Parts: sequence; structure tokens; C-alpha cells
Amino acid sequence: MTKPELRKAVRVRIAALSPEAKAEKSAALCRAIADTPEWSAARTVGFFSPMGSEPNIDLLWAVLGERAVCYPRVQGEDLVFIRVPSREALLESARWNLLEPPHRDEHVVGFGEIELLLVPGIAFTRDGHRMGRGKGYYDRLLADRAFVSPAFGICFAEQLVPHLPMEDHDRPVNRVFAA
Repeated sequence: MTKPELRKAVRVRIAALSPEAKAEKSAALCRAIADTPEWSAARTVGFFSPMGSEPNIDLLWAVLGERAVCYPRVQGEDLVFIRVPSREALLESARWNLLEPPHRDEHVVGFGEIELLLVPGIAFTRDGHRMGRGKGYYDRLLADRAFVSPAFGICFAEQLVPHLPMEDHDRPVNRVFAA
């Protein structure tokens, strides 16, 4: 199956989930993430702004504690992470119906400062291979030498596949959380 065919097939499976099922699965994912040693050790966590087809990781704000949170902002061909004090306070609507923080130089977080990165995707394998939406933003980030921290792939169980067509530029995540 080609990447476009696989993306379409997985989107159909996600669309079949009820809003209640997505909410239950999102809550289970957030509990599982919050129970990891990586979450406990991280002082700065890279979130993503979930699209309607992605798990709602915003529930992690309730167990944030003293951790700093940063969100990605698309700048050209790359992602830049911006520290935000709260999801509601500073995120604004951007392309692809995503919420992004406004760019402020004093709030930019270097890749080396992110101690845990939560990564979305269209499909994942259990061993960490990931297929994104096709622009390569997270692949470039995961390949960057400055980024050395754990990266967790976050998905619904319906997004798990046994195999993904991989290309040279594709980068895996360290662990996959699916519910």
C-alpha cells in the first residue's frame, strides 16, 4: 500500500470513532504518558495542538505541575517551538486549522531544551516508525542533532499498522502510545 493509500485508509478508521470513544481513548493516553519516568523527569515538554482526528493531549495540562510547555510553530520548512504559559492564553488559529503560538524570540525553546516530545502522526508501527501528513516537519526535527530527548508517538489504536513504507528521511519515535 502506498503512503497516500495508507493515509486514506487510516483516516477512514479514525472517522469511524465516536467523539465519546476519542475522549475516552485520549484520557487513557494521557494517563499512560503521565505515568512514565520520562514524563516525571521532563522539565520542558513539547506538545502538539491536536487536530480533530488526533488524540486530545491537552488533558496533560491538568497534571503539568512545574513543567514548561512549548508548542510548534511552522516557520518555512521547519518547526520552531515556543514556550506558552497556558494553551488558551497564547495559541492562535493558523494554517491547516491548527493552533500555534505567536512567534516571540524570547519564548523560543531550543531543541536541546525539550526533554520530552509528544509527536502526532497519521499512522505508527509498534516499534516507533511513523507516517506524518507528508510535509516532513517532525522527521526533520527528529533528525536534528540538537534534539536528543525521548519522543513519544501519540495515536489511537486505529492508527497502528503492522508495516509502513519507509523512506531515507523518515525518522522513528522512541515509544508509541496508542489507546
